[in-house]
Amino acid sequence: MASAASWEVTLNIRMNDSFNKEYWDREIHAAITTPDPTLANKKITQVHYGLSQALRAVTGIDSGANFHTWAVWGSRKAGVTIRQEDLSEAIRNATIVSGIVGLIVGLAVSALSIAFWLKGLPWILVPASAVVGLVCGGLTGRWIAIYSRREASRLILEGNRIVLEDIGKQTARFVEMFHDSPGADEKSLALFLAELRTGETTNGGQSLLREAFTQYYAARYSKDLKQKHEANYFANCLAVLHEHIRLEPYIKKSMPYIIRKCATKRLMQFDVGQVKLRVSEEVPKLEGKPVPETLRDLTNLKLSDFLNGDNGWGGDLRTSPARDWTNIRERMRYIVQLFRVMHLEHAVFSEPDFQVQPETRLPRT
Repeated sequence: MASAASWEVTLNIRMNDSFNKEYWDREIHAAITTPDPTLANKKITQVHYGLSQALRAVTGIDSGANFHTWAVWGSRKAGVTIRQEDLSEAIRNATIVSGIVGLIVGLAVSALSIAFWLKGLPWILVPASAVVGLVCGGLTGRWIAIYSRREASRLILEGNRIVLEDIGKQTARFVEMFHDSPGADEKSLALFLAELRTGETTNGGQSLLREAFTQYYAARYSKDLKQKHEANYFANCLAVLHEHIRLEPYIKKSMPYIIRKCATKRLMQFDVGQVKLRVSEEVPKLEGKPVPETLRDLTNLKLSDFLNGDNGWGGDLRTSPARDWTNIRERMRYIVQLFRVMHLEHAVFSEPDFQVQPETRLPRT
């Protein structure tokens, strides 16, 4: 493991590097090939932060959060598992849950056996069997937690690397191509999109990314603030859906079936700046407003269909908390609402320091 001092990795980005694809390609490669898991996660998080600033400079400082702005906090949360900081809580939760299951099974099996098949045995064996079930269940739960958290650390780091390489390189191309282009250029957009594969993500396609960067392009050149915010927000939703489809097997494998709901409730909490959030709770409102005014009544028809169409990903303003984080519908329903509510929140743009922050919750109404 890297020491705390070795976390002090900084991106000294010169102005001419911010929009230089080769520079970002080197930074991305260095981050994803770092062998030490803790240091790799730290570098990945900081590269996301740099790319967030570069993309925001291109789409407009007033465009709101972009994919990499959010990826900073996703990567920071990934680091908690990669560093095994949630291991003790995972062990405690799994031991309790599995112990209770073992106790119930022990009671049921022994009581039914004596009542129907082994009628000669004394009933005193029922509580004894319950105790045995409690102990065995607890030990099993402890073993599952230790194994699953170690496996989760490996899988989540792999996913951490995939996300940065997959989208980071495309962002690098985008900022280099459009940072100094004062007017919309459909030919340049076509050239950019030509390097992204058509087709569904599940089949190796990048159609979601093609549309995402088309929306970042729209945000870049839009003169209307509402249209700019809608396009930027839509791009974020498309990019994160692409990544969550790609990461689906990693997420499922990192959360064994027996502890998925418990882990979602107990472990899936994360920071956005100094704001503490839990996926098992509803996305809170900001200052009494469910979403920013520019994202309240949507005019972007594609975005409206993406959220509220027949196969929409959950754009209603009463987001249900996630019960099982391995369910992509539940994940996306929470994420798209979080992105919408906090699109302009200053905490989202802050630089992560990897230090424990005082707890601050968004005001509820």
